Amino acid sequence: MFNEANMFNQKNETMDKHHNHEELFNQEWEKGQKNELIEALKAGEGFQEKLFALPGFKEAFAHKLTCLECSDGRVNSHLGKLALAGEGLLLNSEDREILVKAIKEQGLTITGHENCGAAGIAHPGPDSDNYGYQKAKELVADTGNEYGEVHADKFTSPVHNERTLVLEGTGRFNVADLEGFPGQFISSAAHFGLSAEYQKTEAKALIGIALGDHSFGKRFDKENPFYLIVSAKDEAQYEQLTKMAEEIAADYDGLVKVSGFIAPQEVLAQQV
Repeated sequence: MFNEANMFNQKNETMDKHHNHEELFNQEWEKGQKNELIEALKAGEGFQEKLFALPGFKEAFAHKLTCLECSDGRVNSHLGKLALAGEGLLLNSEDREILVKAIKEQGLTITGHENCGAAGIAHPGPDSDNYGYQKAKELVADTGNEYGEVHADKFTSPVHNERTLVLEGTGRFNVADLEGFPGQFISSAAHFGLSAEYQKTEAKALIGIALGDHSFGKRFDKENPFYLIVSAKDEAQYEQLTKMAEEIAADYDGLVKVSGFIAPQEVLAQQV
């Protein structure tokens, strides 16, 4: 009798947690639906104008970004965020060498975090968090740079709330701290000069998280798609990243769409 009662209580507790989780997702989704940039993206016009008019938009390019974090939109140390999925744990050896060199040259702090989706992809199972931390610490060991951790109590959202993936090519856009920008994954792979193959692999991994059960999932549809947002340093990079993004989006039958912009040149011209 005790065991049956205990199992019943555990089942109720699990159901309550699931219900609360769904409520959080619903709240975050509705918040995103009211975001003026999401509204502009869905309307198919006015995105760049509304983005450039956001208070603090130009200032978001005006300072050096000093931290390599996970692409996860919940993770932000507020040190100026550059990002790769799992801080780069999906990289092959050649791309990892490129990243290590860039981390040293740019003097980046490296952070690890719990509940990492990329770590779960690379190392499924109950030990995936430890694997993620281990890989972040290996980067620290190989670069000699500083290390920090972002735990769940410091996440910017209690659940994955990403409506976009910012393909960030400038290395200057501090979108993680730009108020008014919708929830976002960030990929700085183009900025770091990583291979096109890796950039596509990473983007698809992050889209998979967004469209899966650990994020908004089936709330995305053709009327409410997930967006790849190109943030480019010049026309050539804009064309390159947009072409790649459109190739990626073509695999998702209208659930993923592409937009983007070229960063304000007068700000990029300033030394940081």
